[in-house]
Amino acid sequence: MNQFFTSIVLLCMLNFYHSQELVQPFLQNLSSNKVTIVWESSTCDSGTLEWGNSNLINSSAANSLQTSNSCIFSVTIQNLYPNTIYSYRTVNDSYTSKLLSFKTPDLQSNESLTRFIAMSDMQKDNSHPDVFEKLINDGVLNYFDNNYVGSLNQNLQMVLIPGDLVDNGNNHNEWIDDFFDAGKNLFSYVPIYPVLGNHENNSTYFFDYFDLPKNGSAGYKEHWWFKDQSNIRIIGMDSNWDYQIPTQLEWLDSVL
Repeated sequence: MNQFFTSIVLLCMLNFYHSQELVQPFLQNLSSNKVTIVWESSTCDSGTLEWGNSNLINSSAANSLQTSNSCIFSVTIQNLYPNTIYSYRTVNDSYTSKLLSFKTPDLQSNESLTRFIAMSDMQKDNSHPDVFEKLINDGVLNYFDNNYVGSLNQNLQMVLIPGDLVDNGNNHNEWIDDFFDAGKNLFSYVPIYPVLGNHENNSTYFFDYFDLPKNGSAGYKEHWWFKDQSNIRIIGMDSNWDYQIPTQLEWLDSVL
């Protein structure tokens, strides 16, 4: 009897420490020849990205960043072909993500059509907790399914988010449950480009999750940035009170 009981306890403990996917892989800083893919796991076991434009013939080891109770993984892959659909999935210990995809933009010199969505202030309202998830699935995805031929990432190039992604940027669970889980069916296929709102509280989680262009002023990495896509320049700015400073305005003047 005692031996049987010990075996049951051991199995439960082993199961408890298996990795779990907390944030489904999402796309960052996509260009015609490279992309960064980010995801989060409950443990810090080694993470791997498998990818390819027809079969998953490539494998890249992930970098990891440990939070208080999880690990955020990221992989930047380069030397991609422009205007090409790639498949990918992530692997951590005991789980593998589902098969996902992204499409690299065309060469900037070709000035191809660019279509983007801008949305903001999706922080959770407890009186209407499912609004953001419904906006993604019943709004954006449903619209593209009904009005365009081909996959989502053949018809949509980027998602712009000017602030207030979560209610409290210092609450880790809000990032996992309220933002990334609600938007996963979009963010895994189309890159997202956010800026800080006041609700982010200048949280380290924002900078841990997002890999934004590093072309802002020295010392203010990812607070402001620009992204060129086709013949469009997207400029992201931090309009929070502490960053309404001449340095940002001088930078803006230099990139306009």
